[in-house]
Amino acid sequence: FFHHKIGSTHVAHHLFHEMPFYRADEATAAIKAFLEPKGLYNYDPTPWYKAMWRIANTCHYVDDFNGIQYFKSFNDVPLSTGKNKAE
Repeated sequence: FFHHKIGSTHVAHHLFHEMPFYRADEATAAIKAFLEPKGLYNYDPTPWYKAMWRIANTCHYVDDFNGIQYFKSFNDVPLSTGKNKAE
């Protein structure tokens, strides 16, 4: 609703980036009809908020460009101990 179904039509957007958003449903249906019989269509019905949490916990990133860097994920963020560091 807020983003013109970009979560379920995003592949069509990348294949046809100049296509207006109001044609995305039609394009997605055509892509599905073409790819599904070949076993190449993959749709994940996970709700966006669950997918976002899964990505935050499992996607890896590098937080700097200098020196030796290691991949990190949301699970690598230190949790607060509740103590004030100024003490």
